Amino acid sequence: MPRFSLGYRRWAPFFGYHHLLMLLIAAAIILLSLLLAGCSSSSPGIPNIFLISFYYSSYTPTYSPTQVDPDIVTAIANIVGTAQLEVRVGYFGICMNADGGSWLCSNNATALAERVGVQQDPFNLVWVAQTFRDMVVFPYLL
Repeated sequence: MPRFSLGYRRWAPFFGYHHLLMLLIAAAIILLSLLLAGCSSSSPGIPNIFLISFYYSSYTPTYSPTQVDPDIVTAIANIVGTAQLEVRVGYFGICMNADGGSWLCSNNATALAERVGVQQDPFNLVWVAQTFRDMVVFPYLL
C-alpha cells in the first residue's frame, strides 16, 4: 500500500454526518438566494428564475359533450387574438415579455401594465400576476 494514498478511506474518519448537513444547508441557502433574486431585474438570466408564469397560447379547442357551452372556447380565442404576452412572478418582482423579445422587470405592476395595450393583454395577466404575488407569495417567512 503506497504511503500517500489519496483514496476516500483516508479521509472518511474526518468526514462526519454534520459535514454533509452543512453542505446541504449551504446549497439550500444558495438556491434560495437565487430564487429570491428572480424577477427582480432585467439582467440576463434573472427573468428565467421565477415562481409561476402566465402566458397566452393559441391551441386547437377540444369539444366534449360534457361542456355546457362549447362555444366559449371560440369566444375566448377571439378575445385573445394574437396576444403574445408572458408574465413571470418572483418573490419581489414581476417580469413581462410583450413582444417575444426583451424582458421588462419591475416590482410595480402598475408601471408594467401601462406599457401594454388591450390587444396585448386582453385578460389582464399583469393584474393576475400582481394579485398572485400579493395574495399567495409571502417571502418574509423565509
